[in-house]
Amino acid sequence: MLGRMDPNSKEALARRRDAGTLTWRGPALILFARTVFAVPAQAVAAGILALRGSPSPWLDAAPWFPLYASLIDAGCLAVLWRATRREGIRLFDLVGFERHRLARDVLLGLGIIPIGLALIFAGTYGAGWLLFGEPAQPYFNDPLPLAATLYGVVVFPILWGLTEQMTYNGYLLPRFQILSRSTALAVAFVAFVWSAQHAFMPTTLDPGYMAFRLISPLPFSIFQTLLYLRLRRLIPFIVAHALMDGATVVIGSLLPLLRA
Repeated sequence: MLGRMDPNSKEALARRRDAGTLTWRGPALILFARTVFAVPAQAVAAGILALRGSPSPWLDAAPWFPLYASLIDAGCLAVLWRATRREGIRLFDLVGFERHRLARDVLLGLGIIPIGLALIFAGTYGAGWLLFGEPAQPYFNDPLPLAATLYGVVVFPILWGLTEQMTYNGYLLPRFQILSRSTALAVAFVAFVWSAQHAFMPTTLDPGYMAFRLISPLPFSIFQTLLYLRLRRLIPFIVAHALMDGATVVIGSLLPLLRA
């Protein structure tokens, strides 16, 4: 029966916890991994821009986030692979892909998008009122060269949506739930860190901007974690995440190029 059990189910995780193959070490290492990888990834982009003569390479690197974000994903996938291997499961067991559910999961992902957009806009405007006394506009990317924009539209959203959902919903949330024996604590901890990572993507060292980026995604992060624990299927969230991120690049980078 154990061989047929979903490797990422509550029952399987509890068994690995009791056997000692699932400990706090993996989740503790991975909790802030995306935030930690974000700074050196931006530094790589800034270094390239500095070599090309940019007078303010760190700030000028920010619009290139859809490209250097792949460095963040690569680092996270590496540590996730190591952590899942220590548990005796495969990396993509975190996804829980089931072919017969694919059509339903895609439709469910499409259904998540309107709710997600409403929560993102609510968080954005709410954080603006709280911090600046007026509503703030959603953050969009600045225009990039065509090749970089196409990468941001096609590759970035798929890789980013997959890796981020695997990290927070697929890996961290269910393990914190089992290790802490508290669903509320797991949701609060993971949702806050998930939201807080945005303060460093990109990193600007502007306190007001970073506070805004920390607070504004919180409603959507809470929603995602609660819904995932209800569904325990990752594909709908990957679909919704990838499409929303892709639309952000289209609005911020591709449309300005087409209008030029």
